[in-house]
Amino acid sequence: MQENNKKAARIASRATDALAVIAGAVSGGTGTTVVGAAKKIIGDKLMEKAVETAFSINYKGYWWVILIPPLVIAGGFFFLIVSFVSLFTPSQEQGFNGGSPSVYAQIKISPEDLQIFMAAQKKYDVAWNVLAAIASVESSFRHNPSVSEKGAVGFMQFMPTTWSGNRNPLARDDPAAPSYDTDPKSIVSYGGYGEDANGDGVADPYDSWDAVFAAAHYLKANGFHNDPRKAIYAYNHAEWYVDKILDVASTFTSEMLPDASAKILPVPKDAYNITSSFGNRPDPYVKNKTEFHQGIDIGANLGTQVFTVDDGTVLSSGYNDGFGLEIVIDHGSYKTQYAHLGENFVRPGDKVAVGDVIGVVGNSGRSTGPHLHFGVNVNGTWSDPEVFLGKEGGNCI
Repeated sequence: MQENNKKAARIASRATDALAVIAGAVSGGTGTTVVGAAKKIIGDKLMEKAVETAFSINYKGYWWVILIPPLVIAGGFFFLIVSFVSLFTPSQEQGFNGGSPSVYAQIKISPEDLQIFMAAQKKYDVAWNVLAAIASVESSFRHNPSVSEKGAVGFMQFMPTTWSGNRNPLARDDPAAPSYDTDPKSIVSYGGYGEDANGDGVADPYDSWDAVFAAAHYLKANGFHNDPRKAIYAYNHAEWYVDKILDVASTFTSEMLPDASAKILPVPKDAYNITSSFGNRPDPYVKNKTEFHQGIDIGANLGTQVFTVDDGTVLSSGYNDGFGLEIVIDHGSYKTQYAHLGENFVRPGDKVAVGDVIGVVGNSGRSTGPHLHFGVNVNGTWSDPEVFLGKEGGNCI
């Protein structure tokens, strides 16, 4: 028995080495989340079970233990496949709000409808430009569109049972003769999404106020804050539809903003002086050349305290080429960047609360004088911090 146990241990050891080689080849030293999770769930559990079995069984023969390395290798290849799939799966940030309407949006959308989309965003924290994109795709902003071939009705093309509640006896998804409930209280009792947003006592899918607010309600209920793509998918159950809505939404605004309100300025109020705005600007180092400025510059004295604008987790803290000493914080639905610092007080992984002092203003990196570079990134897109903070910091305490 002792000899059998030694052989089983050698085989288990070789299996562990094989798994380690595969894991190293897959991760390539990147430490990706998917690979790590796959290794943890598949590789470690498989090895744990294999070794446990190898040492607990009363051997009459141990020929079968030669199957352990192939099984472990098969598990390794499984999470290798998972990791490759992850490389081609775009990461999805959390929800966002739409920024200022583009010129195209102001031409395409009536002022009244634009007001409705904005109001729905304010109530439900669902991006107004996504709501507008749904209206554009579903009804071309027509207030009396035809019933769809599947029986969807109204400005935002709701299925009657979704509007009224699946078990509502007044709802029927019949393209030839659709019917739906218009009593707000009855709709709520049956779990429907129809709303009386304009307060006239009727929940009408052909009324733009009611329809847009109902759509925002539906998207929020389906997790827009956590995963916008998943929420939009629930509206039509097709990936091509999600892509189309997001493409149209991107034409209505050049900015995607955090679905959160700025709580505090990144520097003291009396030091909040914007010296360079977001967007294209003359290159401060090269004459007759422009550059895209992905944040705002706040001119302030050396040593001025720098605050985090919201609760979050420090993603990075250190020297970053032209940005000098830099801190990046993940707030869940967006990230903020603080650069050209004189000193950093936090490290990667630190939890920070709104108003915490994370560093001081400096002049490090590619800088022409003491200032704080402050950036806001939503879904991989740099947004105008002035819109988030409000002109002259008006959104903040």
